Amino acid sequence: MAQYKIKYLDGEIETVAANLIESDGRQYVIYRSGKPAGYIPAANVRSVLRQDDQAVTD
Repeated sequence: MAQYKIKYLDGEIETVAANLIESDGRQYVIYRSGKPAGYIPAANVRSVLRQDDQAVTD
């Protein structure tokens, strides 16, 4: 399961574990195990960034 960093317009940042997050224009849909698990109104979101599945270390 991937980690997504969601930045909101009010400055808050949230990390969400999901298989997929996609936009339908009005909202972001969070999917886990192929089923919708949550919704976020797009009007409240500044950005959604998928984090790397593997961390790179030296």
